[in-house]
Formats: sequence, structure tokens, C-alpha cells
Amino acid sequence: MGVVGEVRKERGKRRTRRIRGLILASILGWNWQEGLVKLKQAGGYKQSTTVFPKQAEITQAVDGDTVEINNGQTIRMLGINAPERGEAGFEEAKNYMEDIFDGKSVSLEYDTYQDDKYGRVLAYIWEDCQSAMGCNNGKRMLNWLMVKRGLAKVVVYEDRRKLKYEELLKEAEIN
Repeated sequence: MGVVGEVRKERGKRRTRRIRGLILASILGWNWQEGLVKLKQAGGYKQSTTVFPKQAEITQAVDGDTVEINNGQTIRMLGINAPERGEAGFEEAKNYMEDIFDGKSVSLEYDTYQDDKYGRVLAYIWEDCQSAMGCNNGKRMLNWLMVKRGLAKVVVYEDRRKLKYEELLKEAEIN
């Protein structure tokens, strides 16, 4: 199957997941018409603080680039990729995430791409800081920190629009 076929297949999978989600929500009693009206009034899907919270507490490090937050959502750090379970560096990256970030209150910032193929919300994760490495105007991006420490690599996709902090992440990987 060619590239075009793969893209169509992936789009079909996403569409199927969305339809299944709407059906499940309807079965569970969600009034989708009322919900869509509320989303529109709130400024759209991306403005929904239920789906895209601006502040959160990290409750668990899943691995070196994914966390769970206090509302139960799984957040994937945008623009980076850390080793997966069974790969070299997995334990080190996950342990660093657990030691540094568990229980921490953070700010979440979103970019053009809202979720990945596993349904995880994609975000830049920011922490308040005073004088730590990478601290700028009282904030530090944890995505950047994982790359800077060598615990994750920058991930960009040629066929996608440039990420807001793509250059910053690439600089962290080089230096």
C-alpha cells in the first residue's frame, strides 16, 4: 500500500474512533446536540477546558513522554519521543519523570495537532521555576527538559505543519 493509501487508512481509523465515541456517549446519556451547542458557545472544541485543561496536576508518569493528569486524561508531550518499554533508556526516562514531575502542578499549552493516533491529547507541559536550567520568565517547558537531558528525542513530521516550539526543541537536542 502506498503513502496515500496509508493516509486514507489512518483517517478512516480516526473517523471510526470518533463515531464509536459519539455512539458510546449517546448510549451513556450524553445529549450530543446540547454538547455541541455548548462547545460552539465556548469557542469550539479546542477552547473546551474539559478536553483541553490549561492547568493540571501530574498524577502519574506513564513513560518518558506521557503523563496522566488529575482529570484522568493521558497527555503526550508534543514534539518529543522517549524510549518505549523494553527499549534502552526507558527506565531512566520514566524514573526521571516520576522523580521530578509526579504530583507537580503544571500548565498545558496546545498546538496545531490536538491528539495522536492513540487518542492522547498532545501538549507542551510547563512548570513554574525560579532559577533552574531552562527557566525563562518563571516557566520551563518539560518537553524541552526531557530532550535537553538526553532522555527523549525531537520528533517532527515532514508532511505536517511546523510546531510552535520545534526550533527550541531542536536546539535542546543539539546543545
